[in-house]
Parts: sequence; structure tokens; C-alpha cells
Amino acid sequence: MYHFGYVKLREAPVWFGADPGGEGTFGVAVLERDGSSRSACVSSADEALDWLRSQAELGCPLGIDAPLWWSSARGGGRKADRWLRDRYAIPSGTVQSANSLRGAALVQGMMLAYRYRLPAPAAYITEAHPKALLKAMNLSAVDWQSICHRLDLRGPPPAGENERDAVLAAVAAREGSAGQWTHNLAADRDASELDPAHYWLAPVNYAWFE
Repeated sequence: MYHFGYVKLREAPVWFGADPGGEGTFGVAVLERDGSSRSACVSSADEALDWLRSQAELGCPLGIDAPLWWSSARGGGRKADRWLRDRYAIPSGTVQSANSLRGAALVQGMMLAYRYRLPAPAAYITEAHPKALLKAMNLSAVDWQSICHRLDLRGPPPAGENERDAVLAAVAAREGSAGQWTHNLAADRDASELDPAHYWLAPVNYAWFE
């Protein structure tokens, strides 16, 4: 039996993913145990929560492609973001500091985590960065077959980048909650950063594959 928050799933658990955005660009996805997925685009955290609830009981692990803790340092940069850029030679335009991001990603990502925790306070939530993940794994964003092979997915490609990133965020939730991705980027922070284990959204993670 799997225990995710208050939900007890006796058979195939599912994992949720989200790529927060604005009008019609908020990607949401549900990942099944067999690697298949369903996805859509909505326009807000409220609509995302309604869509996820229509797919499975809330409380399943959730991956969110948005910063889930912030820094008060100049520029809002976090140690995790610097590590990703340095480790994989990823440009700052791909892994951005919070101060450089659009408001929809920042606000709606945090709000989805907050709203998700209300009915499922113990649910596993992880930050995800699908674009950085693909670069780190040397995968092409347009080669869905290779992505499926590497990440144990199946089925046709999602409809567009937002839905694809939501599916990949669900992969982070799957691997992190199962203890397969054991490097938690949220565990090593600068003094100016919020502590994802002890603040108002806590606990949140940042599961990474190495």
C-alpha cells in the first residue's frame, strides 16, 4: 500500500505535475504507473487544482516547475540555481534567478503548492526544472522517443511545451517520492534563503537525478 499524504492508494498510484503560467499556458499533467500521461493547459492555480482533482484524489506526489522557496539576496539567486548552471554549463536564461522570472510562474507556482496542501498537508511536493533536466541528461526537447526511453515514459508526446514540462515535473515527483532521485537541491542553501523544510509551504523538496 502506498501512503501519499492522507490518500491511501491500494493499486496504481499516480503523480501530478504542473508548469505554472498565465492565460492558457499553465500546464498540468497526471502520470500513471505504466508511464503513460494525460495533460492539459489551464489559466490559474485554481483551475490547475480543479483539473488535478478531476484526474485523481489530491495527495499524490506533485512536481511544480517553479521556484518553491526564495532568497533575499541581491538578484534573488539561490545556491541550487547556481549549482545547476555550473554543473551542466546551463545559461542563466534557462536557469534564472527568481527576480528574473515572470510573475505567473512565481505567484501561481507558490499558490498551487499552498492550495494543494490545504486538503493534503502531508503530500510530497518537489520543485522541478524540466528544461534544465533535459539539458543535464543531454536530451533534445523535441525528441520525445529518447525522453520516453530515458525517463520510463510511454505514449505520444504532450501537446506543446507547457504540457511536456508538466509531464516532466510529474516525473520528478515520481522519482523523488520513491527515493530514486536522492539529491535534494533544497537541502543546501545560502543563509539568505528560505528553508524549504521549515517555512509556510514546508516541506518542499527539489529532487534531482544525480
